[in-house]
Order: sequence, then C-alpha cells, then structure tokens
Amino acid sequence: MPLPVSFSFRFRDHRVFGHLVFAFLLSLSIAIGALGGLLIVYKSDLPRVQELQDFRPNVITELYSDDGRIVGSFALERRVVIGYDDIPELLRDALIATEDKNFERHWGVDVTGVARAVVKAAMGGGRIRGTSTITQQLSRLCFLTAEKSFKRKFQEFLFSIQIERFYTKAQILTLYCNQVPLGHRTFGFEAAANFYFSKKLKHLSLDQIAVLAALPAIAHLGSPMQMEDRVTVRRNYVLRRMVAEGKIAPERAEAASQEPLGLQIASRESELAPYFAEDVRKYLAETYGFQTVRERGLRAYTTLNLEMQAAAVEALAGGLEAYDRRHGRRGKSQGPKVQGALVAIDNASGEIKAMVGGHDFGRSKFNRATQAYRQPGSAFKPFVYTLALEEGMAPDDLIEDAPISFPGGDGTWSPRNYDGKFEGPITLRRAFARSRNIPAVRLANRLGIEQVLRTARRFGISGPGLAPYLPVALGAAEVTLLEMTSAYSTYGNDGVRMTPRYLRKVTDYEGTTQEEQLVEVSDVVSRETARTMLTLLQSVVQEGTARRARVLDRAVAGKTGTTNDYTDAWFIGLTPSLTCGVWVGFDRKRSLGRGETGGRAALPIWIEFIRRASRQEAAEEFPSPAVQIPLE
Repeated sequence: MPLPVSFSFRFRDHRVFGHLVFAFLLSLSIAIGALGGLLIVYKSDLPRVQELQDFRPNVITELYSDDGRIVGSFALERRVVIGYDDIPELLRDALIATEDKNFERHWGVDVTGVARAVVKAAMGGGRIRGTSTITQQLSRLCFLTAEKSFKRKFQEFLFSIQIERFYTKAQILTLYCNQVPLGHRTFGFEAAANFYFSKKLKHLSLDQIAVLAALPAIAHLGSPMQMEDRVTVRRNYVLRRMVAEGKIAPERAEAASQEPLGLQIASRESELAPYFAEDVRKYLAETYGFQTVRERGLRAYTTLNLEMQAAAVEALAGGLEAYDRRHGRRGKSQGPKVQGALVAIDNASGEIKAMVGGHDFGRSKFNRATQAYRQPGSAFKPFVYTLALEEGMAPDDLIEDAPISFPGGDGTWSPRNYDGKFEGPITLRRAFARSRNIPAVRLANRLGIEQVLRTARRFGISGPGLAPYLPVALGAAEVTLLEMTSAYSTYGNDGVRMTPRYLRKVTDYEGTTQEEQLVEVSDVVSRETARTMLTLLQSVVQEGTARRARVLDRAVAGKTGTTNDYTDAWFIGLTPSLTCGVWVGFDRKRSLGRGETGGRAALPIWIEFIRRASRQEAAEEFPSPAVQIPLE
C-alpha cells in the first residue's frame, strides 16, 4: 500500500536533515582536527613565552667623555632600553589610541577589531588592514618574521595569546616601546627621541611625542627626513585619535598640529672625535668581541675632554687650510690636500684629552696620530740632550758647532745645520734652542748612539726605525705622534712617565664593571734632569725656533722638528699641565714646500689649540730647576 504523500515528504525531510547533521558534524570534526593539527604543528615552532623575560635586544655601546657626556656610540641597532615608568604617559596614550585602542581589554587578539576590519575590507574591496594589536606586533618583533603567510599570522595569534597569559599590560607595552623599529636603524622610543630630536624621551613636547608615535606605521616607507609631509599627516592623525579617545583636549591637539616637525638629527657617529672613538672601538672589539660591542652594549668611560677636543679640531683644520692657502691649492668646497694630526695628553695622569687623526674622517679613517710612522727630525733631539745631562753635562757646557764627518758603509756622512752656517763653540742650551744639528750629532757620537736609543726607549719610543746609526740623533727614525707626545709629557711630570690611555672604566649595559684601567707609571729620569730639560725646552720658545709661541703670554716649552726636504713638520710642546703634539705632512711623502718648517707649519696649530684649550684656565708656572740657568 503506498504511503501518504505527506508522510513521504516528512520521511524524506528527516533523512535530509540527518544527512545535513552528519555532514556538519563531520565537517566540524575535520575542522577541529585540522585546527588541532595546526596548533600542534605551528605551536611546535614557537619559542617558549617565558623566553621573553630573558630576551635581550641589541643595545648601543656608548662612549662617555671625562665629565660624563656622550662622545660616540656603536650599534647594529640603536636602542636604549627603558622601564615602564620612563615612558611618558602621553606616549602611552598616543600609542594605544593609534595602534591598539582596545589594548587594555583584549587578550592578545582584538576579535572585534578583526571583524570590523574584515567587513570594512569586504565593503571597500581592499585588503584587511590595521588588525595587529600591540601584543601581536611585539610577538612579531621579538621572535617572528615579517613574512606574509597564513602560517606566520596563525603563529602570531597563538604567541600573542600566550604573551597575554604570562605578562601584564605594562610589561607588554614596555617591551614594545623598546623593540619597535623607528627608522635609521633606530629601535625603541628612547633612542628615537635622541636621534630625531637630540633629547631624552621624557623631555619631548606633545607634538614631538606624536611624531614618534606616528613612526611605527610609516618608518618602513623611508627616511622621515625625506617624507616630512607624510610624517606630518600621520602625526596629526595621532593627535586626532588622542582627542577621540579623550586623552587630550581638542585645543591642545590643534596647537600641537600647527608646530613644525623640528627634527634635530643627532650625529650617527661622533663628529667631534671620530678618530678617538674608532681607536676605542677597536680596543673594545679586541677585548670583548665584535658582537658584544655592536649588539650587547658596553659603557666606555673615556679620558676625552670635549672642550679640548673641539679646540683641537678647529685648530688643526684652521692650520691645514692656512697651509693650503699659502700654496694656492684651495678652492671653494675643496678641502686641503695636506694632512695633519694632533694629540693632547694630561701630564699627571697620561690621559688622552684630545685627538685628531686627520683633516676629514669621512674621507680617510687612517689615524695619523697613532698609525702613521714618520721621521720626527729635530723633535728627537731632547733624548740626546737628556742623556747628556744624565752623564753629568750641564746646559752651560760648551759644544763645538763646526764641520765634522763620519765614515760609513756608503761613504762619508757630513751633517749640516739648517742655515748652512757654523757658530763654533756654543753652550748646550744655545745649541738646543737654535736646533743646531752638528752639536747634537757630536753629543750622540760622544755618548754612544746605542745609549741614545736606550734613552728614547725608556721614554716609550719604540718605532721600527730605531737603528744604531748617528743620523737617528737628528730624527732619522720613524715614530708616531702619540709616542712622541707621551714621551715629552714625562718632562712635564718630573721625569715620571704615565703610559697614555683612552679609558678609565668599562661597564656592561647593566653597570657591572668589566675593567678599570689603572695608571701605568714608570720612572724615566730624575726630577732634576726633567726640570733642567724643561728649561732647555723653554729656551726654544724664549729665543729659539719656537719664538712664535711667546704670543701666548704663559709658561710654555717645546721643540720643533723638520725633516729633509720639508716632508714632515712637527711641534711638540708643554704647559705645566698638558702636552700637545702636532704633525703636518702628506700621506705620500713629498715636500711641504721650502720654508715649511715645524715652526711655520705645525707650531701655529699648537698655539691656536693651547689658546682655545686654556682660555678658561689661570696661567701656571713650571717648577723651578735645582740649578738656575740664566738666559743668554
């Protein structure tokens, strides 16, 4: 008997419904299984969320001057780590209002925000944008890549949820503020405040904070300095969002939006002391490793004095440019072809207070103060006269300034004086002040050139050219400016040499001391000998080849040096507290030009440095020698 039509339809409905339910449950099981599989597979690739508390971002190694000011820094990523309390409230409000308005309420993923973005994208036909929370951004910054794939996004969701389970909102925001990239290899808001505005983060105004809060969304597009209009638009958007979220009054936002960007870009590397900073960097890298210096962060407390360094930079640049003008080789936007270097050392401590290794670090990183080996000419003579004093001679003893010849392997060597003349019997003091060559050679021959070399080595001269032949007495050996300057500082410290040093202390990023550099002291000559040599060095200024230095009207002493064919010009001079050495020459040895002696090419630079460096200091006097030596 056939079934009624109505019953047949109901029977079929139940069968269809059953199939649908089965299909739904099957699909749900498959989806849950797939999701579980995804969770297992993708979660296995994730780092443990506890690793965030041990996560150590790359930070800056910073160099500090002798009074605690920053003079240079090194980093692969420029970052200064700060705590939650160091983040200004206005910046917190700006970031939350702009990047993640539901930050305080969501659990890592803003579901409502994602849904809103999906609907907006569907209606507009565009891509889904603006769905990443601050927590998601943090998970991506710390451990995940910027790859655009389903797997990476799914892992980002999972890891963000884990982060929210283990960390407070304050901890999450702090980590984000230290990690976010803000352009020009700058990471984190403290480093960005320093780079873009040359200020501490806590000192920024509202408009400046809004600029920094604008950067996470646009820094990847290019340099903010090259797209100021885009930065301004985004800054003003940040201000409007802060108004919308009730964080600032509309009037305040309007006033801030009218401010110019006012970027004050800080120097990437130290512009004032790049040669000094590079030498310190090399030492730190050799001692602690390149990775530690560039990524883990050190604090190097150096001996550099910023005021003296500024004086050194200006004095050397002015002197080299003056030389260039004398020789008609200087045109507008053209730098001098000649090179030079300057080093200043504190006599009592051996601390390097200023260093300039060349005219332009950008063009040449070769440090002519520490790496260039050049002949010092007559600047080497103090070591000959020091030995003479130690052997019992006195400044008023006579020495013959007359022709003399010495046999050698290549024939006969006959030293000459600079002026080609002879003065006959003269005192050691006059011979030294007038830089007479023949008396110096006679002394070296009488005392023994080996003894002269041993004396120079006691003063720290260790150049490769210290060979035992008489021309070395006239500076025919190659030395560095730093060696010579340090050696002369011994005379200003009563015969005690302080090994020159760049550093006082090095700490790690947390402040734990890694090393403290103690002063290395060595007794070189007696106090009496050192003070007598000071009087001889003063005579060079009073009546000799450095008479120009009398313009300073203060106690100064020193010695000029000029090599054959005028290839190198030197002046190394002292005040009672400071020794400064200056060298001028070409990198590829060639003549500076006739008459370009140490007194003409190098001494004016020294004078200008001392004038600038001692501007605020009262005049000092050298200690008196045991035996007074009258002026001639």
